[in-house]
Amino acid sequence: MKNLFFAVLLPMVLFSQSADDQHVRLLQDKRTEQSEELFSFLKSDSARKRELALLAIANIQDTAAVDAVAPLLSDDSPKVRSMAAFALGMINKPRCAMLLFRRLSVEREEKCVQEILNAIGSCGNQEDLKKMITQAEDYPEEWRSWLAMSVARFANRKVRDISATKYAASLLRDNTTVINATYALMRINDSTVIKNNRERLIEQMGNTSSIVRMWTATVLSALNDEGTISALSTSASADKDWRVRVNALRALRSKMSARDIVLKAISDKNEHAALTAVSSYDQMTQSDEVLTDSTQLFELLRSGPVSVKEEIRILFAKRMGERALLLIGTWKNDSKFVSAQRVKAYGATRSEKAIPLIKEAVQNSGSSLVTIACIESYQSIAAGASDMIKKDFLKTATLLFAKNDAGISYSSAVAFQDTSFSAEIRKIYLSALVTAFDRMKTETDLEPMVELLKVFSEIGDSTTLPSIESGLAAQDKVIRTAAEKAYTAITGEDPPVRFVSNPDTYKPFYSFQNLALLDRYKGAEITTSKGKIKIIFEKEAAPFTVLNFIMLAEKKFYDGLLFHRVVSNFVIQGGDPLGNGSGGPNYAIRTEVHPNARFKSGAVGMASAGKDTEGSQWFITHCPTPHLDYRYTVFGYTPDARVVDQIMIGDRIETVAVF
Repeated sequence: MKNLFFAVLLPMVLFSQSADDQHVRLLQDKRTEQSEELFSFLKSDSARKRELALLAIANIQDTAAVDAVAPLLSDDSPKVRSMAAFALGMINKPRCAMLLFRRLSVEREEKCVQEILNAIGSCGNQEDLKKMITQAEDYPEEWRSWLAMSVARFANRKVRDISATKYAASLLRDNTTVINATYALMRINDSTVIKNNRERLIEQMGNTSSIVRMWTATVLSALNDEGTISALSTSASADKDWRVRVNALRALRSKMSARDIVLKAISDKNEHAALTAVSSYDQMTQSDEVLTDSTQLFELLRSGPVSVKEEIRILFAKRMGERALLLIGTWKNDSKFVSAQRVKAYGATRSEKAIPLIKEAVQNSGSSLVTIACIESYQSIAAGASDMIKKDFLKTATLLFAKNDAGISYSSAVAFQDTSFSAEIRKIYLSALVTAFDRMKTETDLEPMVELLKVFSEIGDSTTLPSIESGLAAQDKVIRTAAEKAYTAITGEDPPVRFVSNPDTYKPFYSFQNLALLDRYKGAEITTSKGKIKIIFEKEAAPFTVLNFIMLAEKKFYDGLLFHRVVSNFVIQGGDPLGNGSGGPNYAIRTEVHPNARFKSGAVGMASAGKDTEGSQWFITHCPTPHLDYRYTVFGYTPDARVVDQIMIGDRIETVAVF
């Protein structure tokens, strides 16, 4: 037995830190709730072990751990006290806020106070928010900025109170608190308080901090007076930071008097600002106004960046309908992104004359990105057309399941949930949908399987029950949950007992030997079509996420993939092998959160569809995004904002090399 134990432990020591530390990390990854082993580490003589055990409990969110965690709020080690506060905030039970307030009354270590206030904001209710603000006048002045962020964290969970909103507004006067105060007001969005502090907010549009100006622009979107519109217009056209211009342009989209400013901004040299201007202009204009401004827009079609040109084509398609088809031109292009955008423009015309062009693209594009655009565009036209066209669209969508492409199958399945198509028409293709479902595998087709189960639930035909029962027997909980809902919707009964107790089995994506990679590499260099992005890993915060990224990079998994999602002044996102947002490595990894890993500018995070659903897709932030803190994994940071800011949808990840 000793030899066997040594054989298991030996590979573990390749993981950084001591064997006990490694064991705690592995328990965290396994999601072992109410673990006697894990709780025993809370009583260790080592502060490091106590800290890691608390981090594991925070990630597991073990609700049974409150009594075990509470005493560590008074630990001798400030790091342990901070982590205990973080754990209680993540557990998020009613008693947690009470325990945190009790510790706050005696705690004076700055890092601990900040973490306690963050945790109260993460788990408290409205009464806790009121209590915090009532006590605020008794707290030291240096706590005010942390209090403002705590108010914002309450607001991120839709917990608000007028006393807290007014308190945040009062902190606009102080440059040490104005950043967090502005963020809190943005997340609360109380138009009355904003109006009452209008002058002070307009002053902040000249703040030396671009983050303050950026968030203030969003706050001011709630107002519609001439002075506010003037301040936003000045920022939209003249602010040196493109992120501020983007937020100001978004704030102006409901201000009709600013149309000329927004139109002019479509010529902004920064693509993010120009694209935002197109979007805002789209929301504030009608057909005749677009035609009035057509000279300027046509000039941009000749000379603007590719991304802006394609958005303008879609704009004309929306306003001109069928007449825009000649302007849109052919979908055939060397760029998959451009081809997909042209197809989207076809759909935006809502013209039946665009259908042959869309069907040609379906047959000949060879790109899942373009095919998905075809499904969505054809659907938007068919939804308002005759039953004959509706049937032809659904037939086309059904045939596309044969491509065995998870992204295409997902879009086809979602199309069958469109209630513009009657249940009777959708039922015509039910047997084909069942056949498609039965051929799918959870390892590669989880998302389309879930969507098809929703279709079965809506149509309500008992012939789908054998397929639904196969979903009930699946190892994946997401599939089982969707199957349970479908079974109940069709039968009016709970699933049979033999399915209810089907356990989850967690299969780690790594072997013990792979853990050595964490000591070998400290970061990655991503070579893109716009330049190089260097990432420095946050191994302390997210070791298994880092390991996953390293293993995928070593397999060349990311090489050649596209950035499939870009939201200006938010994130760029890549890592999807399907290029449409629905792909992954055919397994899921755990969410990893840490109190010190927050979403500041240049944070590298993992995309997910909920806790513990991450795979291969990652994103990089353009700006601070505190509302993502503790919900998404941060596994690195990059200093290469210049390159990140240039990335647009369709840009390529050429190689990823770890170092």
